[in-house]
Amino acid sequence: MSEHDDQEVIQDELSALKDRADLMGLSYHPSIGLEKLRTKVQEALSDIPPKAVAVAVPTSEGLPHIESADEFRGRKRKEASELVRIRLSCMNPNKKDWAGEIITTGNSLVGTFAKYVPFAAEDGWHVPRIIYDQLAERKCQIFVSSRDSKGNTTRKGKLIREFAIEILPALTIEELKDLAQRQALANAID
Repeated sequence: MSEHDDQEVIQDELSALKDRADLMGLSYHPSIGLEKLRTKVQEALSDIPPKAVAVAVPTSEGLPHIESADEFRGRKRKEASELVRIRLSCMNPNKKDWAGEIITTGNSLVGTFAKYVPFAAEDGWHVPRIIYDQLAERKCQIFVSSRDSKGNTTRKGKLIREFAIEILPALTIEELKDLAQRQALANAID
C-alpha cells in the first residue's frame, strides 16, 4: 500500500467520522485531526445509555425476560421505595437531645429519597427501603477511656452503630383504617 492510498483511507475515515459527528450533533473545528475527532465521537458514544440491560428476569412462564434500561431503573426504584415499618433509637451521644433526623440518600439509578424519621416513635414509622438500608449501615464515633500498660488513662475512638433499628410488622387492615381516620380528623382540624 502506497503513501497515497494511506492518505485516502485517512481522509475516508475522517469524512465518515465528520458525518457521524454531524448526525450526533457534535460540534468540531473544520480542520480537526482524525485522532481528536475519533476520541470526541467515542466519548459521546460512551455517554449514551444502553437501550437494553442484559438482566434476565424470570417471568411467570419461566422464560427469562431481558429488561430494557427503563424497566430495570423502574424495578430498582420500586424496590428502593418499598416501605418498611421501623422503630428507630439513636445511640449517638451527640444527638441525645434530638427528636428525629431528616435522612437523605439515593443514587444515580433511583434518584434521591429524603424523609424525616423520629427517634423512638412508639407506633413505628414507615421509611423507604433505601433509607432503612442507609440507617442500618450508619456508624458514629465515640470515645472511651482505657488504661495502657503503664497505668495511664487514654481516650480512644471507637465506631459503634449510630441507630438501633427494630423492624415492626406491617400494619393490619384495621390499623390502616384507624390510621386513615386519625389522619382525616387531623387534616380537618388544620
